[in-house]
Amino acid sequence: MPTKDQTPVKPVHRTRLMMWLALLAIVVTVVISIVLDGGVRPAMLLLSAVLLAFAVVRAVSPAPGPYGIAIRSRAFDITLFVAGALVIAALTLAIPTTALG
Repeated sequence: MPTKDQTPVKPVHRTRLMMWLALLAIVVTVVISIVLDGGVRPAMLLLSAVLLAFAVVRAVSPAPGPYGIAIRSRAFDITLFVAGALVIAALTLAIPTTALG
């Protein structure tokens, strides 16, 4: 119970929407890579775009961040998402199509 000079801390309600969207993005990426003929490249570029979108969401969302994509500090999360997206996109575009399956 708070004392007279302490204000009670209001709990922050965090929606789990971003966690489900991240799972959906992974499932869609896998399905695209299996179903489409030569679909590995579009699937990896989609995954890269999703990571960039999560970086933007993490950058503009209020603290503590969306459940499921807020891992550490805001700067760490954004750096991790952007770096992952750039590495995946660069490797996907650099590898010849025949090597991707």
